[in-house]
Amino acid sequence: MKQDRMLTVAAIIWLVIGFISMLSGHVVFGGIVALIGFGIFYLRGRGNFNDRSLYEKQIKANISIEDLYEKIKGMDTPIGKPWLGGHSDFKGDCIIIGPNVFWDCIVIAKKGSSIVLKHTMQMDKIVRDEKNEYRFDGLINPAEYDATPERYAIYASFKLASTVMLDHLCDLIKRIAAGENVTVPANLEEYKFYYHNSEEGWFKDSEGNDVLRVEASLHPFSSAVYDADDDEMAAVIPHAFNKRDEPADRAGFELTANGEHFGEIRRFRDRAGDGFIAETEDGSFRISLFPACRRGNISCNYRIEKDGKLMALIGGSPKLIFEGLGKRRNDIVLSYDDDYLVLYAILEVFILTINSRFLK
Repeated sequence: MKQDRMLTVAAIIWLVIGFISMLSGHVVFGGIVALIGFGIFYLRGRGNFNDRSLYEKQIKANISIEDLYEKIKGMDTPIGKPWLGGHSDFKGDCIIIGPNVFWDCIVIAKKGSSIVLKHTMQMDKIVRDEKNEYRFDGLINPAEYDATPERYAIYASFKLASTVMLDHLCDLIKRIAAGENVTVPANLEEYKFYYHNSEEGWFKDSEGNDVLRVEASLHPFSSAVYDADDDEMAAVIPHAFNKRDEPADRAGFELTANGEHFGEIRRFRDRAGDGFIAETEDGSFRISLFPACRRGNISCNYRIEKDGKLMALIGGSPKLIFEGLGKRRNDIVLSYDDDYLVLYAILEVFILTINSRFLK
């Protein structure tokens, strides 16, 4: 929708510049520019809109907002329970989820024959009556927020979680609208939050407690997780290095647990995307790259799935500059199943460390 319109405008601008250049005698340059414009125009509409858009989804659905609200009103989420309000971009009632203290809000509205789901941080567009005004008390203005690495990690985690919650809400509403006998979960997207700051050697929980000690270095390469007694719990060992003494992706990586072989990690690239496959003694884990979450400045994001089930999210905020602290890399992990927490920690340290070679 909005993203597609922006790409269309960009494509038209490139095409116009190209044609003007060709008419002015700059045929080669104009042709190249026109080809770029055509490429943007062609690619803008490829695939399903819901797959291309990170912050807005739409569903063809013959269900009213009121009926949908009755189905999901008791459901809790990381940013709050649904309530009925409005939004200046849509006519009629909307289902509002949120906001949380960091302005994360999901709007569910009817637009023609479609249900639209939208993540927003624009509180002035939310229409509410006096009895719901309390929901907007105590919000933290991001522009006035005294950001530390720890606080920023929490802020970014909600942005990352909201993008995935939007996907899962979309799937849930699609099934409800289709008349399926759906059990609406009491808690949607319940997770635990962890983070790792590049200047500290600890994988911490949401309370700031040290959970696991981690080692992360590209030159020389090191990727390991230790317990509180400094015993190694997991490590990744490259099978080969390139001429720059960096891990050679094509050769793959060994995953160890407690000093013993536990599995193999390989990079994959296919039509569905790219990422890593971890074949372990506990099964196969798919670690898939998904788009940067610009609202949280998280540009290195991965989903960890096992048998199609979401197990965790990894997000990286490279080269953030904090007042008085300088440049830091903040990584976050949202765990939906803590049984594999050590695996998430080693994958976060490993993947975001080898990706740091591209961050100059």
